[in-house]
Amino acid sequence: MAIWILLLWPALAQHSVDSRDANLQAARAYIAQGNFAKAAETLDLALAANPDAGSEPYLTLMDCRLKLDQQEKALEVAERGVKRYPSSGPLLKAVGAMILQENSSSDRAGELLERATKAMPQDPGAHYAYGLWALMNHHEEIAIVAERSALALSPADDLKVQALTFIGLGEDALKRPQRAEAAFRDALAANRKLPHPNPSALLEFAMFLTRQSRQGEAQKLLDEILKFAPGFGPAHLERAKYLSAQGDLEPALAEAKIALDQAGTDPKSLRAAHAFLAKTCFALGRMDEAEMHQRWIESH
Repeated sequence: MAIWILLLWPALAQHSVDSRDANLQAARAYIAQGNFAKAAETLDLALAANPDAGSEPYLTLMDCRLKLDQQEKALEVAERGVKRYPSSGPLLKAVGAMILQENSSSDRAGELLERATKAMPQDPGAHYAYGLWALMNHHEEIAIVAERSALALSPADDLKVQALTFIGLGEDALKRPQRAEAAFRDALAANRKLPHPNPSALLEFAMFLTRQSRQGEAQKLLDEILKFAPGFGPAHLERAKYLSAQGDLEPALAEAKIALDQAGTDPKSLRAAHAFLAKTCFALGRMDEAEMHQRWIESH
């Protein structure tokens, strides 16, 4: 199941520090210049001098550490911030979302995101993120309730598409295909109105239709995806699977190679493409190619 995470960083945290604080002003200036290392150093000094300076410095320092690809340091700052400000909704949401992105099965992420929904009951992003955690941890009923709560708060259009898609995935997992399809169709209608439609959401609907043995409808959605996102690898891999099932192995191989080329560094996409290519090359008698893909799988 292809799942993506939308981190909803707050523009301004609760308990904001006095804007006259010299260290925070300096950090903002460094951030504006793109100098996140110097901004992080400045914020570290500010928090060392005054750990009760408000939740905004913790959030800003977390963001700097993440931009510097320092996940462990970002998490350490995050936990310090939550300890100081356990009722700060923006902080709870940001920290929970960060942990969720690093470890989708984290109970700590679920705890923080649930607390965020209670601290900010009118924030659709908090409900959305908690619903995503619940869906990824097979708590589908909780996920559906959380995503419907997000929808009731009139979220941004892109978040609406994802929330509806997650409801569809939850209903499908609960073996309620009619409810699932209704949610997917609502997501499709909303997605088509976006200036840049979300290919992942459309792909989830296409995969649902395939599971329902409605391959013709699924292929039409794949055509739609590849018109506005021709480089979207997962759609090419789904097309490859369909062609393979029809016995069209050469076209399937070509589609899978595109999927591999577009996979970038994503380990799941790379493994899925290599696995399909190994199987298809073997079926075509191209043993050298099949062994090359199999060696990649065994070494990763």
